[in-house]
Formats: sequence, structure tokens, C-alpha cells
Amino acid sequence: MSCKNDSQKEVIEVIEVKKDTIELVDTKQVVEAERIEEDFLGFLEKFSKNHLFQVERVNFPLVIQHLDTNGDFELVELEIKKEDYSFLNFMQPAEYLDYKQNFVINDNEAIVENRGIGNGIMIDYYFKKEHGIWKLKTWIDRST
Repeated sequence: MSCKNDSQKEVIEVIEVKKDTIELVDTKQVVEAERIEEDFLGFLEKFSKNHLFQVERVNFPLVIQHLDTNGDFELVELEIKKEDYSFLNFMQPAEYLDYKQNFVINDNEAIVENRGIGNGIMIDYYFKKEHGIWKLKTWIDRST
């Protein structure tokens, strides 16, 4: 069996040996081994530093909820298209933040909670692991 890299996928060739000949029996593409069980904090660091990687890891259109501060302070849905998406950075140095970040991480789900320090910021970002890779699913912004 031989392996060779092809972009972000690995090509696995299954070969069969018969006497003095070698035949290619089957070729399959599989996800890279490092992506199969991705660590959330490692993912989040890369997500926060690499714009292209971040866009890959969001299913568009992204439906979020935010507090309607012009009405009855109820949550309203907003659909964000890929071309309207703004880059998110979860790896800012603590001294630059006017909020605290808490991480709630389970096997296949994670929440990044941003809680303001005297400023009304309250945003929860929801991530889900699918087929071994983390993706941003939505967020709920209850900031006032």
C-alpha cells in the first residue's frame, strides 16, 4: 500500500501483488488523520488566525440571533451570507479585552461565552464537531 498527499486529502491506493506483477486495485480519498479527531482549542486558535480556514468552517448562510435593541428587546434572527461575514478572533490578549471568555467544551459541542465587564456584552458562539472537524454553527448576541 502506498500513500501520497493531495491537497487536504490523502489518496490511499490499494495494490495487489500477483507473482511478479503489481496491480492497482482501488483508489480512495480519505480525510487527513489530523482532522479526524480535532482538538477544540487548537481548532479555535487556527480559526482565529486564518481567514480562509475560518470561512471553510462556517456553513453559509449562517443564521444568528441578536437582541433587537430598537424594539421590545427580543431576540431576532439574522441570516449572514458569505460575502457579508466578518472575521471573528477569539485569541485576543486578555489586556485588550473588555469582556471575559469562558469555554464550555463537550465531546461534539462547544460554546465560547463572551461576558462583558461593565459594558453589557453577552455573546455565545456555538460550535459543533461533525465528522471529526469543528464548525461554527451560530451565535446568540444578547448584548445591550
